[in-house]
Amino acid sequence: MPVPAIIASVINSVVGSAVNTAMENTVYAPPAPTELGVVGARAFPEGTKKGEMVPLQGVMEILIDGKPLPRAPGLQIRNQQNLIVMPGTIQEKVPVRYQLDPSGAVSRVWLLTRTEIAAP
Repeated sequence: MPVPAIIASVINSVVGSAVNTAMENTVYAPPAPTELGVVGARAFPEGTKKGEMVPLQGVMEILIDGKPLPRAPGLQIRNQQNLIVMPGTIQEKVPVRYQLDPSGAVSRVWLLTRTEIAAP
């Protein structure tokens, strides 16, 4: 017997809220020791830079540290859990680490955790 759409939506909302609360309350293991190219628990490619990114406005450029930079066609933005997120989900200025491709366009962006922000 199919479930009405409204009931499915309510169940999805309740379960999603419970999962988000559980993720926020999770106790994480201490970060791995800092090594070459490793900040916290994530390994960033050599040559990445730190900056602050504002929410994306246009399709062609990304604004980091007040400078407009071109966006690479395959731009990936990863959140603090290292999951790929859509550019429209960024709603405020955020600290990031980013990588440029050979043409100077931004190809990868990582939203930083508190530990990663404090690291060099």
